[in-house]
Amino acid sequence: MIRRFLYFLGKRNESVKQKRSQLNLDILILVFAFLLANLRATIFVFLYPDTSVLLGPAWIEIALWSLLSVIVIHDLFRTGKIDDYLWMWRRNWIPVLFIFLAFISLLWSIAPVATLFRSLELLFGALAASYFGTRLVPEKWLDALFWFGALLFILSIALVIGAPPTGTMYWAPFSGAWRGVYWHRNHLASITALLSVIYLCRLLISFRERNSKGILDAFFYLFSLVIVWFTKSATGYILLIILHMFVFVTWGWLRIAHRLQKRHYLWILGSSTLAGILVVSNLDFVFGMFNRDTTMTGRVGLWTHLLNIASQHLWFGHGFGAVWTLDAFREGIRQRVAWTSQPLIADNGWIDIFLHLGVAGLILFVSTLSLAAVRSVAFALTRKTLSGFFPLLIFVYAIFANITFSLFAETEVFVWFLLIAVLCMTTVSSEGTVTS
Repeated sequence: MIRRFLYFLGKRNESVKQKRSQLNLDILILVFAFLLANLRATIFVFLYPDTSVLLGPAWIEIALWSLLSVIVIHDLFRTGKIDDYLWMWRRNWIPVLFIFLAFISLLWSIAPVATLFRSLELLFGALAASYFGTRLVPEKWLDALFWFGALLFILSIALVIGAPPTGTMYWAPFSGAWRGVYWHRNHLASITALLSVIYLCRLLISFRERNSKGILDAFFYLFSLVIVWFTKSATGYILLIILHMFVFVTWGWLRIAHRLQKRHYLWILGSSTLAGILVVSNLDFVFGMFNRDTTMTGRVGLWTHLLNIASQHLWFGHGFGAVWTLDAFREGIRQRVAWTSQPLIADNGWIDIFLHLGVAGLILFVSTLSLAAVRSVAFALTRKTLSGFFPLLIFVYAIFANITFSLFAETEVFVWFLLIAVLCMTTVSSEGTVTS
């Protein structure tokens, strides 16, 4: 009897050790993935690293992504989950086609080596994201983004205070605006706007559960508002308002959904449509509230020229991630739009996809987002919790954040990473349950 007890006790301790070991490995992979997914967007690495240098930053980054992917695949084989992982990708063949198109655009790319680098970045980011998309539930993603945001805020504030020329914009007309660890204030503002509502969601959940851990979320939430304010970014301000509206509407709906009838939803739809029409018909007033005009700080002129250029390679584009790596292209655009400095991105994720992969790429990307939207809505309505709306929150963020900035794998793959993760998270298994 004692031997049997000791045997089971030993088995239990072994199981605990295995779970702890797996947890530590997952944390290590996730931290590594978050770092690599944001690397090019930081001030520590060139936005468009020289791909002609074999041992330069570009290919060192790809080597690190490769190492991470090997670890992920090895762990899937070790735990016997490789079949489920491959099955999940078969259910998500649309983003696979998008990645495939990025690779074959090497054949017509105006900068083939740059396209290879960016395509590998896209592929490896998706492999890592899908690994965690099938392993982490929304609550765990909120935890992961909590720590990511905490580290980002601390490092950014340290740079702003300790090294102002590095942590702030140093060229007109944005001189003095906070950019933290990122290359541009709009990037810091956009990411911080997302993290702000992550802290808000955790705070609301803690409040409902009467959990004192919400105090720390409240601290970082207020911290995020300060950071967005000092970025002096209209993009960040508008995005912050939109995401807060989403969270508060969701939170309110969860509390009164059982009381709502069809007529209430029709009234809400009508009111929302009317509000949208009023906003669109009074854009001068809306932008004026943020000291901006309807040219969006010259973006409209930039977009017009870029759309003309994209139409020259209408169906398949100029090659994934190619055009902005060429100094001659950036300088030509600068002269056409009469900017004082070269534009480095289109400041619109949709136009950048169109430039890179044409109509074909844009259709595949929109199809990927549409699939994520449908599944996210179904996921949210099934769970009916604030954390259950996390995938839909990421979708809303990706849509609006890319209207006046390029976050669709242009300067980083972090948003792409999150999109693939929520797409995999909401994939329905053959047994009718969600993979996470």
